[in-house]
Amino acid sequence: MSNNTKAFVLYFGSVQRVEFYEGLRDAHVGLGLLQDEESAYTLAPSEFDHIERMPFTAGLDAICKRVEAFRRRHHLESIINVDEGLVVKWAQVCARLGLPAISPAAAIAARSKSAMRRRFAEQIGEHVSVPSRAVASAGEALDFAAVVGYPVVVKPSNLWGSYFVTRCADDATLTRAVENLLARLPAYSAEHANDGAPVEVLIEQFMPGSNHSVECLALGNEVWPTPVVDVVTGADLGGDDFHHFIRRTDTRLSPEQQREMSDLACVAVRAMDITYGVAHVEFVHGPQGPRLIEVGARPGANRAMLLSAAYGINLFAGYRDVLRGVAPTLHPTRHGAAAVVTPFPQRAGALRGYRGLNRIRELPSTSRVDLNQQPGDIVRPRQEATLAPLRIEMHADTPQQLTDDLRVVTDICGKVFHLATTDDPGDNDAT
Repeated sequence: MSNNTKAFVLYFGSVQRVEFYEGLRDAHVGLGLLQDEESAYTLAPSEFDHIERMPFTAGLDAICKRVEAFRRRHHLESIINVDEGLVVKWAQVCARLGLPAISPAAAIAARSKSAMRRRFAEQIGEHVSVPSRAVASAGEALDFAAVVGYPVVVKPSNLWGSYFVTRCADDATLTRAVENLLARLPAYSAEHANDGAPVEVLIEQFMPGSNHSVECLALGNEVWPTPVVDVVTGADLGGDDFHHFIRRTDTRLSPEQQREMSDLACVAVRAMDITYGVAHVEFVHGPQGPRLIEVGARPGANRAMLLSAAYGINLFAGYRDVLRGVAPTLHPTRHGAAAVVTPFPQRAGALRGYRGLNRIRELPSTSRVDLNQQPGDIVRPRQEATLAPLRIEMHADTPQQLTDDLRVVTDICGKVFHLATTDDPGDNDAT
């Protein structure tokens, strides 16, 4: 047992971006990171009190030994996980060491869209989610499409971020999409250490409507929802993919629709047996109301920043609170508007530069522009499983100002990537 009375929160595997820890920087708690040295996320924040590295492929025994060694030196309050691919390992480590987290069984269910759809149907009702089926062949997918009709959507059952998601309008497109996924998923899952999650292909009925998400904090059977975030996808803009192009806090839903969605989010979190931590709940809202898409047992990307900028809600202070058995404080302290924009190119190519960044930076709402890929790098469409080359944060005092600026950003982002394969010399702006 440590003699050090300062409480520590230990991040598990990675922190990815500042948004995942800035809510705890002034919380009078020590910040530690046990970094997976084989992860693509290499951020090592200077604000952290303690950082050590190890390969998580060394296995649960080795990870537990490192956490136990940390606990002997420090007062370890809890372990925070923000990585979808580490949800199961996080739950298993915490279960072995008697630390607060969801159960390993709940973590495994949360890593499989087909398993969670079964839970929704059994515990809430078949009507609350999109009709779907896990398939092992193109023939099984064609049988499902013959029942529900086209269009349908094909996706991996256990990935995140809209990787490899394809809308199919006929038998030929569906056959190609399923065969492509069945061929590529095993190698992709192995390369990205996909935590032992089953390699499955899911086919679901396409549900027209708008996309939304709700972050929920859970402590036992108590669940607290945060405000609805709206999502504009590539398909909403006329494309053929479902990548999340814009996430914005000024929702298009009515107050009654927001309450219905928040209530269903809480029910879904309980159905998934998420008893500690943050859950990211995704919906499509159509003519029959909200339908559940999935529940992630971790915070959604960009949501901590959006909730803080628009409402003053500190999601990670709430995450820490529920892990230590305290009800979170989620009351808004302001009422602004915020958005994150992550464009992708329509095709792969070598990046020559970005067009129009100076105009984006000059907009009143723009607060940050991150260039994740530089000229000379190969950039790819979202369907090919890449991170966004460009990320834009926007904050405004009023929804109208944000809306006006997002129109400009959307127009620029339609031609922001200047690829070397084009004959147009363009107006390069890579700064």
